[in-house]
Amino acid sequence: MANRENGRGRLLCLLEILQKETDAEHGLTNAELIAKLDEAGFPVNRKTLYEDFRALEDSSIPVEKSGGRVPRYYIEDRDFEIEEIMILIDAVESAGFMTEKKKAGIIKKLKGLTSSGRASELNEQIHYIGRHHSTNNDFIYTVSALRRAMAGKHPVTFQYTDYRYGEGEILRHDGMKYILHPFAMVWSNGFYYCIGVRPEQSEEGEKDKLRHFRIDRMKKVEVLESETLVKPPKGFDVAKHMEESFSMYGSEKATVLIRFRKDLLTQFYDRFEQNVSVMQDPEDEGYLQANVTVNVSPTFFAWIFQYEGGFSICGPKAIRDRYLEHLEKAKRA
Repeated sequence: MANRENGRGRLLCLLEILQKETDAEHGLTNAELIAKLDEAGFPVNRKTLYEDFRALEDSSIPVEKSGGRVPRYYIEDRDFEIEEIMILIDAVESAGFMTEKKKAGIIKKLKGLTSSGRASELNEQIHYIGRHHSTNNDFIYTVSALRRAMAGKHPVTFQYTDYRYGEGEILRHDGMKYILHPFAMVWSNGFYYCIGVRPEQSEEGEKDKLRHFRIDRMKKVEVLESETLVKPPKGFDVAKHMEESFSMYGSEKATVLIRFRKDLLTQFYDRFEQNVSVMQDPEDEGYLQANVTVNVSPTFFAWIFQYEGGFSICGPKAIRDRYLEHLEKAKRA
């Protein structure tokens, strides 16, 4: 029985070594494998090692051998290809709803899906520039609560945060508890959003109005298990709502100086990265300025216009003139 248990442990140890340390470019010789097994407390000879190779292959884990005078053994077949892991890592890095610490932890796990040699190659191949990230480390629990609420068909309560110039993150409406009937969660512009309605806290004509909340700004989310989720508005379409609410796509990208009221700093950071520098407006204490890179399009102009003067385009003059022309056309329509 002891020998049988020892054999199982040795086989698992050999599999772990091959999975973590080898691939087609980084194989290990017989001698190196025997030394590593011996170091792990499983002394083995060449004959037993070959028997273990066959046992792995019988379990549909092919151990491959390189050519040459001194062959090297490795496992190439894995659940994820290296290119797929790179895409997943890139997606994690672009997620603005995660903290840097959380990103690092997930990326470490993703790198564990390949060999140590290829994991080190990933460090050299992937470079992240200008990616924004959240300061809320509880987003995973928020997402979990929202998924649980939607699966059980229940609304949720939560507090929502804003940004105030000179103070940072604060609770909106002095920590008021929002009631939301969530219908979907979407990922847009690097952030997670929850879409739903607030019939208990809306005027009569707006009970079916779709609202979206950035998940990393939702605090103390609780599922109201005693309440039932209302039905989505007729014709509810997640993709259409996101396109109408978030799209700023256009063919021309430019750096634009915008001016906005201080109380709209939250709305500014809902659309632009948090590492964008914000400056005090030199002519008015109640306003701020920022240089932002945008796709110049009617959608961008519509986003500026919706705040009824709260946001304005200061320059360049050519883009400001195009915006004013856009308003004139709308006025004459």
